[in-house]
Amino acid sequence: MTGPLAGLRVIEVGVAMAGPFCAMTLGDFGADVVKIERVGAGDDSRSWPPHFSGAMGYYFGSANRNKRSVALDLKSPEGAAVARRLAEGADILVDNYRIGALARAGLDWDSLHAANPRLIYCSISGFGATGPRAEEPANDLFMQAYAGGMSITGEEGGGPVKMGMSVADIGAGMLATIGVMMAVEARHRTGRGQRVDTSLLEGQMSMLAHFVTRYFASGEVPGPSGSGALTSPTYRAFRASDDWIVISAFNQRMWRGLCTALDRPEWIDDPRFSDAARRVTNRLALIDLIGAAIAPHPVAHWENRLKANEVPCCPINRLDKVTSEEQVRAREMIAEIDLPGLGPMRMAGLPVKLSETPADIALPPPRLGQHTAEVMRDAGYAEAEIETLAARGAIGLDEGWREGDQPRRAR
Repeated sequence: MTGPLAGLRVIEVGVAMAGPFCAMTLGDFGADVVKIERVGAGDDSRSWPPHFSGAMGYYFGSANRNKRSVALDLKSPEGAAVARRLAEGADILVDNYRIGALARAGLDWDSLHAANPRLIYCSISGFGATGPRAEEPANDLFMQAYAGGMSITGEEGGGPVKMGMSVADIGAGMLATIGVMMAVEARHRTGRGQRVDTSLLEGQMSMLAHFVTRYFASGEVPGPSGSGALTSPTYRAFRASDDWIVISAFNQRMWRGLCTALDRPEWIDDPRFSDAARRVTNRLALIDLIGAAIAPHPVAHWENRLKANEVPCCPINRLDKVTSEEQVRAREMIAEIDLPGLGPMRMAGLPVKLSETPADIALPPPRLGQHTAEVMRDAGYAEAEIETLAARGAIGLDEGWREGDQPRRAR
């Protein structure tokens, strides 16, 4: 690893998406990430279907590249002791268990901070570390509902709709990554680690951004607005003769371009639509008029006319179209990883490009316990100790552990 975080050791005690996504991002940029998993079962998402060649869940694979897997029984004194030893030699710990869940193993902030004052301890929970619901569990769907996101998603007058993406989980994982990096920078000056505390709740509340501000300013409770925005009837999807097209004419210049593209120049100065405020007041009528104008012709026709008039527009691409887009390929946003014995797996690529210290996909998602022995040797354990702990069930060893089993690099 030669990225900007090379030399940093990260311990991840995470499951599903939020914690693993944060730790994977750190690993993409060069950190040595050791993922602690349960003996026998591992991260819950390993077993979630569908599976890649019957061996690894795609969900797990999407959030666990650039990591080494160590299988431990944290409920056993010996397994917990191994985890503490690893954490005491680490720079960063990332977990997304319920608040207090790791305390029984001595992996809580207070215990580890006392043993390793330089440790940056990042907790991603459902509700955050304080407050009356701090110790309650939550997941992506739950938090999309609780934090209000589902109340503004879907068609007007329809039922609640979940965002297709895991926005609560991944949003919290992104914020956690930012928090860890700020704590690393602070440690450069102070020499001390600190606790980074974020949650699915806080991630969703921050994403609501202007909705929250607008509510407090107006007192109006926003609802769903379908494919568009309540503040702009010219910022939404419309049905063409063969498929849907998104139009995002969000200023006065684009409004004029839209009217020209639709052959409706009389709308430009129509008193119902002549400025943004009037268009919002008469939004339903304008949406119907635009829809009627769009309906007779195919998407390609409207793409040509709208772009000629400098109006942003786009078909609603499915994943098969997106992943074959020349721009997506040019930005290297489809990565291919060789899984030993299973073949290639393709996934989303690296979203941040650094000119001097770029990210890299060096390791494929690991098998459960693939690196237990390797990591323990690095921590000073003798072969006899490793075999004894394995025999007691405190640790889990992947077959081939004696050979070190070096995986192939990603492409």
